[in-house]
Amino acid sequence: MRIIAGDIGGTNSRLVFAENNASTVRVLVEKHYPSAEFNDFVEVLKLFLSEHDISLPVDAACFAIAGPVESSAVSVTNLPWVIHQTQLSELLQTIQVALINDFVAVAHGISELDESDILIIQQGLTDEKKATKSDLAVVGAGTGFGVAHLVWQQDHYKPYSSEAGHVGFAPENSLQTELLAWMQRTHNHVSLEWLLSGKGLVTIYHFLHEVTGLAESPVVNEVMLADDSARVISDYALLQNDDLCQRAIEMFIDIYGAAAGNAALHYYPIGELYIAGGIAAKIKSRMVDGRFTAAFNSKGAMSSVMQKITIKLITQENVGLYGALSYAWQCYRK
Repeated sequence: MRIIAGDIGGTNSRLVFAENNASTVRVLVEKHYPSAEFNDFVEVLKLFLSEHDISLPVDAACFAIAGPVESSAVSVTNLPWVIHQTQLSELLQTIQVALINDFVAVAHGISELDESDILIIQQGLTDEKKATKSDLAVVGAGTGFGVAHLVWQQDHYKPYSSEAGHVGFAPENSLQTELLAWMQRTHNHVSLEWLLSGKGLVTIYHFLHEVTGLAESPVVNEVMLADDSARVISDYALLQNDDLCQRAIEMFIDIYGAAAGNAALHYYPIGELYIAGGIAAKIKSRMVDGRFTAAFNSKGAMSSVMQKITIKLITQENVGLYGALSYAWQCYRK
């Protein structure tokens, strides 16, 4: 069986071509493409097929896409792309094409992870007497902010997508309230995604510089002109030699932890919460120092309940891609 799977986001389009038999999956080709350099996803897929001389038809395909899946089509949230299932079926010469939300793919990919792909940042308390497994949730900040819920159904987890990244940002302290007011000057709706994303980290950086008066390093400013600003802020924060970058990361983590806690409460009861997305893995040394869990657990009367939830950080950047591959195989078997 020959499968093509993809994880399509605002920054990268990750594609894989694999062979599958009854017991194993063998990845033959894996390639990442910068999404913004292409006019649409069909252009990316055609290049992938031609570069690796992949003959058609394939047996099945699944593409995880950052955006809501409606009527077999997806408008990519952070790209001017609309992806149609029928168009991809014609191109790949198979009716076995599935489009799923990117965080549904992450949810499917959790079962494909090794222990080395996961970092536990809060060990919760589990009840060994429970007759069934607890539900799970997954959140993640990258180009945008995603949330999904995994519900235990008899003998397996069923993932459910959401667009919770677009809910309104709820400040937790006076500085965050000031941030919200500052952003409302230019935005009618300030969503979580405006802050829990690469662009959001840059926004927090500029807020702290402009409103609180924290000085901006000329060196950092110069590097940001030539490189991805969010990456530069993260790098200098991890080096601990720039106060503004460190404060930006701290505020970002405070907001991240509080939002993850809100997601856990929305889907409660859950036993575990997974953190995916590209940002957390890059700043994992700051995610495990207690700041994230403090914000996660700070829920008033529910704080003791929050401490019972295990929090796991996913360090494998291809979890969504492997989840899409797994889902394509499941669909073909059915």
